[in-house]
Amino acid sequence: MFQGLWGKRAAPAKPTAKARSKPTVKASASPAKSGQNRSQEQYKGPAHLVAANLLWGPDRLWPYDEVSENALPWQAGEGTHIGILGASLGAWGRSVADQVPTATITEFDWRADVSRWRLERDRAQLPEQTFYEVNLGVLLPPPVRCSCLLGVEPVFAQAGSSLLRWARLALEPGGTLILEELAVDSPALPAREVRNGWIVRGLPSAQWLRLDEQESILRRNGFTLGNVRERTGAHLRAMRQALDKADERYETLAKAMKQSPSLKNVADHFKCEWNTAKNRLKALERGALAVYRIEVIKPRADELI
Repeated sequence: MFQGLWGKRAAPAKPTAKARSKPTVKASASPAKSGQNRSQEQYKGPAHLVAANLLWGPDRLWPYDEVSENALPWQAGEGTHIGILGASLGAWGRSVADQVPTATITEFDWRADVSRWRLERDRAQLPEQTFYEVNLGVLLPPPVRCSCLLGVEPVFAQAGSSLLRWARLALEPGGTLILEELAVDSPALPAREVRNGWIVRGLPSAQWLRLDEQESILRRNGFTLGNVRERTGAHLRAMRQALDKADERYETLAKAMKQSPSLKNVADHFKCEWNTAKNRLKALERGALAVYRIEVIKPRADELI
């Protein structure tokens, strides 16, 4: 640094070819990589729920019965506060909200894994909470009482009778609880279906019951029995439509798995859900099980006197 004191300072070194070259601009992500990110985002979440959602359709964990959803019971059509029990990822609730825009829609689910995933998604999308988890251990009343409560997934076969006490708390006096229930329709218990576990997310308290047993439990829990209609044909149609599209949906998943090998876990769960759906369809076709719509009413206080 003292070189200039005793003579002429040396000329600065000439820039090399490497230094004269323009600075390189970092390449942006390739379209293939961005497509891979999108596919990973689509399959983001708990693997078993993502697989069920993929099989049954957007925001669903149960077969989509278009006729049932587009023909709401009159109690729901005239309701001011409508509850969706077994709401899963929200497709049923949106369908009801579109048909009854004047009503307040509140959604409930008793499955902890479903509720956690749903609440995480809702925090990012909705400004206010419309979905609540039902804690079967505490059975606290919901923030809003409902004039009509729609059970859109089978309660007895997945959670047993413990939800019925909560349903009484959730209903206004004179309110209606409408259940879509699976019932044992054969003299012997469908042991093959129970062993194969085709209710994938059932709780230990789940029960396989005959229709008369379900009606008896509803009466013991203080409900007045209303109309009972068989819905096996509609459920069969919804199952077949979903299974017809299963090959196509698995093919889409397989393509995404080539880019993201981590999706193999989702693919394994998809195959499991697919196989149990086939077993369920066989059980319904051979008459081992049936589906019924059961309407029950919570009596008013003056009717109990």
